[in-house]
Amino acid sequence: MNKDIIPEDYTLGLALFDAIPVFLFGAACLLLWRMTSSIPILIGGIICFIAGILKVVWKIIVVVMNKNIWPLFMQMRIGMPAGFILIIAGVAVGAITGSGRAFFAAMAHFIPLVLLTVSFIGLFGMIMCSRKLDSVKASSNWIEEICNTLAQGAFLASMIVAYTL
Repeated sequence: MNKDIIPEDYTLGLALFDAIPVFLFGAACLLLWRMTSSIPILIGGIICFIAGILKVVWKIIVVVMNKNIWPLFMQMRIGMPAGFILIIAGVAVGAITGSGRAFFAAMAHFIPLVLLTVSFIGLFGMIMCSRKLDSVKASSNWIEEICNTLAQGAFLASMIVAYTL
């Protein structure tokens, strides 16, 4: 993908489906923040959420207006890593200071651990897809978004279970 390419076989269904993992991840981050009270987790989750929504907006513009608004595509390469770094930093601070003790105790249970593992496997699958598949093709995007949705669904499920423990 580059700024001169306009994907031709993207559909509105694909663009809207891309929003599902964004909302699943956003909800999971809210629960993670509620369990840890960590401001970096909240800010990181918001940054990732906004970056994800902007990517959805990019896909909608590609489909509806047949335009590639390159900054909307590229912003994820900055927003997502920045958000993830803040989330990881917030979790690390909670581990070091002990403020995340209840969260870590909940995550040590079998079901949240299994769900978190499934989430990481889904993310790994998505990364492998992005390296092996042609992101211009809608079929490749569908595969990536299905992996992402499964990964974010498992992440949200692990946060729900941990939150209720």
